[in-house]
Amino acid sequence: MPLPVINIKKEHSLRLETGSPWVFSNEIANFSDLKTIACGSLVQINLANQPFALGYFNYQSLISARILTKNVKQKIDVNFFVDKIQQALSLRQKFYQHPNYRLIHSEADGLAGLIVDRFGNTFVCQISTAGMQNLQTIFTEAMQIVFANNCHLIFKNNQENRNLEGLEVQQNDGSNKNPANLVEVQENNLIFTTDLANSQKTGWFFDQQPSRKFISEITKNQKVLDAYCFVGGFGVNALAGGASEVAFIDSSKQALDLAKQNCQKLLGSNYQEKAKFYQGQVFDLLVNQQFTEQKFDIILLDPPPFIQNKKHLFAGLRGYEKLTKMALPLLNSGGILMLASCSHHASKEQLINSVNLALQKSHKTGKLIASFTAGPDHPLHPALKESEYLKSLFFVIN
Repeated sequence: MPLPVINIKKEHSLRLETGSPWVFSNEIANFSDLKTIACGSLVQINLANQPFALGYFNYQSLISARILTKNVKQKIDVNFFVDKIQQALSLRQKFYQHPNYRLIHSEADGLAGLIVDRFGNTFVCQISTAGMQNLQTIFTEAMQIVFANNCHLIFKNNQENRNLEGLEVQQNDGSNKNPANLVEVQENNLIFTTDLANSQKTGWFFDQQPSRKFISEITKNQKVLDAYCFVGGFGVNALAGGASEVAFIDSSKQALDLAKQNCQKLLGSNYQEKAKFYQGQVFDLLVNQQFTEQKFDIILLDPPPFIQNKKHLFAGLRGYEKLTKMALPLLNSGGILMLASCSHHASKEQLINSVNLALQKSHKTGKLIASFTAGPDHPLHPALKESEYLKSLFFVIN
């Protein structure tokens, strides 16, 4: 049975011809005729009345269609997914010795709407689109083929952007304490324990691996503050690099408990001689008189995204400025401050400007010494600027 056809307006063809995998609703000439199609249905996309690509369609979403392949004769079946997964796996195996990495990075790996993080034989999957939700069964079958039935899939579909596709957001209340959810992650020759089911995102932030490696190289004899520490990824790398002391801050007791385990794994039973733990909100602790009596040589600020969408851009940038300004009094002269953002709405230049404004208002000077994005397990789609989301900026402050 032939697929429904989407006709692209002539004036919008060039963007697709130059590689964009997204089709917006206002670019579709016959959009009103397509509203009877079930959300997430496979479609053929035509340019100038000629077959151009295959993808899936959702009239409820501003991004109404997402391209899966430009081979219009290809079947979107198990074999299609097997090929995509094998290509993605081959790329990761070139760079990673251990099976801990992002395996599928959505559009960049040709599987729009799908994120898969690998923890050995356990794979945490996030589906954000109706089209990929419809394809979940054959994706699951393909994973079993590629990994010879030796894989366990966990679907954590709790992203708020699923609402934009008319999908249910599966909330996790953190009440599941099953020890089987605990896994080990090997990174930078360190081993961490994390909780896949009851933690943020997929359970680990693989994208910050390059920044964490850099931290391990610059922390010898340094006193470090790891704000928004999660399970201690940055702070444990700092300790492994010879930090004299690390203060870990997180609002989650569960995350801090795992951070303590990870410190103990590295340092042994006397880990609390070098690792200090504070449960609470970072903004509150940065004005707590007892806490602010401390001074640090390195301050790491890796907050949750302040900018969820374009309308939050101005307020979010002010938030980064405020956070930086509040942290500066705790930093020794000549110290290093890291500010990270995982929002694609904020550019690197805008984040640098937020830090600069904080510096000017604090009567301090600084210089950018290093910046990092995600590693090769988070490839960027060359025609999709939105896939470049992570910015980790390191400044020397005087």
